[in-house]
Amino acid sequence: MIENIGINLISSGICFLIGVFAANYRRIGLFVKSLIHWNKDIRFSIAYLYKIKIDNKYLLIKGSKIEQLQPVGGVYKVCSSFSTIERKLNIIFENERDFYEKEDLRFCTKGKNIGKVLNWFDSRENREVAVYREFYEEIIKNNILPIESLSSMRIEFLKQIKPKMSYSKHFKKNEILLFDIYEIHLTNEYIDMICRYVKEKNDLIKLVDREDIEKECVDIRGKSFKIGAHSQYII
Repeated sequence: MIENIGINLISSGICFLIGVFAANYRRIGLFVKSLIHWNKDIRFSIAYLYKIKIDNKYLLIKGSKIEQLQPVGGVYKVCSSFSTIERKLNIIFENERDFYEKEDLRFCTKGKNIGKVLNWFDSRENREVAVYREFYEEIIKNNILPIESLSSMRIEFLKQIKPKMSYSKHFKKNEILLFDIYEIHLTNEYIDMICRYVKEKNDLIKLVDREDIEKECVDIRGKSFKIGAHSQYII
């Protein structure tokens, strides 16, 4: 009897481990780190970026908060229904004084919740799913293109950059950055408008080569511009 109980416990334990592995096999590296950092704060930043390619060059825009060129795009926002997840996972949003906007998907939670956060994001529940907003805020509101361009452009999902944990010197904690990459397809009319804007206007947007993105710097008219490291994800 005792022997059978022992065998059953071992079998249950094996089944449990198999179940845990099956649920986390796609992110096994993060799963292991969630165990290591079980009760430590982990920072998340979850965003979408646009690949806008014109004449074999990539459109980058001057950052509004950081002095660098970077892809058009930004952080996803949550809906009011996210409050349930917020309480359940003890999520702490970053202080709005730190130049982040309310409801941005930038927050901290404990390492034990890493898998739950990523599974929640994949469910698409309680969060922004349309990806027009950042294009409107950065391109339309800055009068680079008219609002009519939204009705003719096509947005194609390309990939999700595999999330991984790294130490942030700025935030002094481990963080996980997650990026969805979309390609914007514009009509020739609006492509021509962007090209004219680049030639005639200020330094708000630039068209840069792949090599510039790889070296994270571009020289334009004798002036050097830093390119954000995350720009590599659109090439």
